[in-house]
Amino acid sequence: MKTKRPYVIAEVSANHNGGIDNALQLIEDAAWAGVDAIKFQTFTPDSITVQAINPYKIPTSSNLWSGMDLWGLMDQAKTPRDWFPTLIEKAKSLNLDVFSTPYDKSALDFLVELGIDTIKIASFDVANTPFLKDVAETNLTAILSTGMSTYDEVDAAVQILKPHCKSLILLKCTSSYPCVSQNLNLNGINTLKHSFGVEVGFSDHSTSNLGAIIARTLGASVFEKHIRLVDDEMSLDSEFSADKFELKDYINAINEVDICLGKSELAPIDSEMASIWEKPSIIALTDISPGDVFSNQNIGIRRPFVGSTPSKISDILGSTSLRLHKKGQGILEDSYSPKS
Repeated sequence: MKTKRPYVIAEVSANHNGGIDNALQLIEDAAWAGVDAIKFQTFTPDSITVQAINPYKIPTSSNLWSGMDLWGLMDQAKTPRDWFPTLIEKAKSLNLDVFSTPYDKSALDFLVELGIDTIKIASFDVANTPFLKDVAETNLTAILSTGMSTYDEVDAAVQILKPHCKSLILLKCTSSYPCVSQNLNLNGINTLKHSFGVEVGFSDHSTSNLGAIIARTLGASVFEKHIRLVDDEMSLDSEFSADKFELKDYINAINEVDICLGKSELAPIDSEMASIWEKPSIIALTDISPGDVFSNQNIGIRRPFVGSTPSKISDILGSTSLRLHKKGQGILEDSYSPKS
């Protein structure tokens, strides 16, 4: 996994729509947009659920996929294992990191055998402690999404993963598809950051760039965003995914945050030099001859910055001018004698 930050992951999920050519195109699109990594999901419908006599139906309260048969949905969403060598070769040829989300030990072992060095754990498995222990035993980098989870569940997961994984990254996530702004709860980034002492990011299921901008401002350094093909409105996850143009804008917006945050030092910068000239200073309001006493009638605080700083006005009032000052000329510190 690259050390560059911010680090952006394009999640393909089910948006290949069952076609390897679509998956390969999504890798190309992600590289064009400027992501750092491409991510897939590794499962079979039988490794996630059961093809029951009475099919499990997704509740109607779900944002997407309401009423669909869970096994059928997973069958439609899967990425076949025999695609992976081709997908990995394609991603590496475009200098992309590539990893996946396994949902059981068989999938995890498959990814390890392929040489995948980063394991993404879905929010659904935060409390799946047997699986978390399997991931921990790989000693690989783990990225854990935290949607639907309590603080105690995340804490328990961290205790399993952190001592063994090469590194651990926690992603603030809301498992709502798509996620509206009021459900992002991005202040949770601060909770993750200050509670667990690990790198923190944002798994983004919203439909704008605003959440990512705020997340970066709060310190998120790893971002996950679903990618879809241009003009694709039919894939399972297309409603909360970005095409390559939108993803490029998304990345630019995140990077713009760092540009805007800039330095913490409080000091004038080069671009302010012209504006500094417009600050007020102590200026002659009338012609002033050598020996004249400075008063509120002949000097004042006016723009531009051609004389002493206004903080010196009390020192100058009542002192004597050492030279001729024309109206509008700045009163400098070497042009008056100290008051006796």
